[in-house]
Amino acid sequence: MSDMRIRSTSTLLLCAAGLSLAACAALRLPGSPHESGDWSVGTGAHALTVAGLSRSFLLHIPANAPRTIIGRRAAFPLVIVLHGSSGTADDIRRSSRLDSLADARRFLVAYPQGYKGALGLFPSDWNVGTCCGAAHQEKIDDVAFILAVIDRVSEQLPADPQRVYVAGFSDGGRMAHHLACQVADRIAAIGVVSGSLLDAQCTAARPMPVIAFHGTADAQVAYDEMALTSLSGDVPPWARSLPPSIRFWSMRDGCRGAVARGVTTHVARTVVAPCDGADLTLYTIDGGVHGWPGEAAGGGGSVPPMSEINASDLMIRFFLSHSRGLSP
Repeated sequence: MSDMRIRSTSTLLLCAAGLSLAACAALRLPGSPHESGDWSVGTGAHALTVAGLSRSFLLHIPANAPRTIIGRRAAFPLVIVLHGSSGTADDIRRSSRLDSLADARRFLVAYPQGYKGALGLFPSDWNVGTCCGAAHQEKIDDVAFILAVIDRVSEQLPADPQRVYVAGFSDGGRMAHHLACQVADRIAAIGVVSGSLLDAQCTAARPMPVIAFHGTADAQVAYDEMALTSLSGDVPPWARSLPPSIRFWSMRDGCRGAVARGVTTHVARTVVAPCDGADLTLYTIDGGVHGWPGEAAGGGGSVPPMSEINASDLMIRFFLSHSRGLSP
C-alpha cells in the first residue's frame, strides 16, 4: 500500500473513532479542497462552503495592476472558466492557457471545480438545469456556488462587478448558458465551447452577449443539439441554420439578422446583429470535433481543423469589449 493511501486510511480511522473536528481538519486528505489563504500574484487554490458542501476553485492573479478605474480605484475584470464533464479545474486551466492571457490583458481568472457526488466517487459535473451526473441527481446548487466564487474573489481583490464573464467547455458550456438564464444580472457575457442550452426554463433577465465555438463533427455535444427552452413565434429564415442554443439567444435578444464569413479554410464566423442590447458571435468549425479550439497539445482542440483558431484569444477579446448592460 502506498504512503499516501496509508495516510488517507489512517485519517479516516481516526476521524471515525471520534477525533475532534479540529484535529480532522488538520489531517486533511491529500488532494482535498483547502483554503490556501494566499491571494498573491500567481495561481492558488481556494475553498468555500456553499449549502453545507465544501467546494473549491483555482484563481490566477496577474502581476500587473488592472487598467479599469472605478471611482478612485483600479479593478480587474473577472473571468470564470468551467471544465467539462469528468474534468477538473486544472484540466481546463492547462488546456485553455488562459493564465498567460490574464497576465497580458490584466484580468482575474477563476477555475471552479465541479461536483463529484457526496462521497466524491463520480465524474465531476455541473447541475445545468436538466443535466448532469451526480450534480443534477443530488440537486446541487451550482448557480449559488459560482456566485459564491464571484463574491469571495470580490471580497479579497478589486474585481469589477460590471465585467464578470463566464466561459465553459462542454458541460461547463452548458453551465455558462444556465448561469446566463438564471443570473444575467451578475454576468456581462458568456463564452461557450462545444456546449448547448439544457435549461428547460431559461428566463434571462436581460439580453446576453454570447460568443460560441462548435465543430460540426462533434460526437459528444452535437452541433445541432436541441435547446430545451424554446421561444414562441416563427424562426426567421436567417436564424434557421444556427445551432438551436444560439438561435434561442438570437430570438431572446431581438436580433434581426446574421452574416457569416469564412475566416480560415474550415472556420466560418457568424455575427448575429443588430440585436436589442446584445450581440452574438458564432465560430463554426467544419469537421471540427469535441475540444477547445487552439488548446494545448494533446487535446481535441489542438489538431486541424480545430487548431485553425484560438478560442481563448477570441473569447477574451469579445469579453473585454463588453460590460454588464452595455454592448459595443
